[in-house]
Amino acid sequence: MARAFDGVRVIDFSQVLAGPFCAFQLGLLGATVIKVENPQGGDQMRRMMTDARFADIGMAPAFCAMNAGKRSITLDLKHPRAGEVVRRLVAGADVVLENFKAGTMDRAGLGWEELRAVNPKLVYCSISGYGQAGPYAGTAAYDGAIQAASGMMSVTGHEATGPTRAGFTAVDLSTGVTAAFAVASALFRRQVTGEGQRIDTSMLDTALTMLTPLIAGWQIGGQMPELLGNMGPAKLPTADSFRTGDGWLLITALTQAQFAGICRTIGREELAADPRFADTAARQANAAALKAEIEAALADASATEWAGRLGRNGVPASAINTIPQVLDHPQLAHRTLMQTVPGAAAGVDGDLPIVTAGFGADTDGPRLDRAPPRLGEHTDEVLGEAGYDAAEIAALRAAGAV
Repeated sequence: MARAFDGVRVIDFSQVLAGPFCAFQLGLLGATVIKVENPQGGDQMRRMMTDARFADIGMAPAFCAMNAGKRSITLDLKHPRAGEVVRRLVAGADVVLENFKAGTMDRAGLGWEELRAVNPKLVYCSISGYGQAGPYAGTAAYDGAIQAASGMMSVTGHEATGPTRAGFTAVDLSTGVTAAFAVASALFRRQVTGEGQRIDTSMLDTALTMLTPLIAGWQIGGQMPELLGNMGPAKLPTADSFRTGDGWLLITALTQAQFAGICRTIGREELAADPRFADTAARQANAAALKAEIEAALADASATEWAGRLGRNGVPASAINTIPQVLDHPQLAHRTLMQTVPGAAAGVDGDLPIVTAGFGADTDGPRLDRAPPRLGEHTDEVLGEAGYDAAEIAALRAAGAV
């Protein structure tokens, strides 16, 4: 039995979210991921989005979530001996992953041309905000900036709030998935051609792929996207969020049959025959009145109760859950999304629950094999695998290279 990337070796120079999430996805499918970190503190994410309990030991929860399953070595890429170490690592690798500003690896003598000379079968994946060429190449970028630049924020929010960024790192993580797919494609291509490949993954490009229906609506149909709040792109008052007796409910009723299902569920079947709401156009014209009627009825029970009742009447709906609530969702017990690794290996008390891949398989599916690494935990082990003996490793340490 073998997972898809068993035997694949990834040298991961990336940090923060997009690149590490790409490498994490590959590792779940069996790839050996060597995380290369700066000796002075390592990946920025080790101390971000957390409190002192985890920051002080360099094990922020978000870092653990992006880096479980990897091994960590420290290497100062500005040190004169760094290039020698990287070439030794790359000679036995299949994939190099980096998310520095465009041109950084080239200036360090570790770009695509230099490293494919060492290993012609190498898959070299660069992740950046705007890509490796063009007037914005080399521009620093974080998730929020790309949400703004891509137009994503222009369609998120309400008229009262103005444009709003998503409450999660939508661009970073989708870019990580895009990069993982690109690497997988390049490895598949290599089986056929025997050749390596350069991959240029852009956060901006990825964000635009997520906006594909809206872009097509504008370019082909001439429809200017706008702020819709929680209303769906069909602009129907029955596809929106509603206040209930306890919590908020999101309903996505798009068809006449689904609207009739709402009316049956709330005990207001006469609304389906009301001329103000008789068809899609009428419901759009009288949206405020219809929403008021529905919300008045929903005040009698909780969002969770209404979601169940609506579902039984064929109406797509869900309570708007908090993170703790969704983690208690009964459906998760039937999925393989959440896995745990021992926290003690990472210096953290108790088991670490980690979100893995968004799919399962009947055999050899995604699986976590080890805890997130402490900074430089595997330096000697990995250098030994690259051919360095104990004296050479000691010399590299004494020189400050690792």
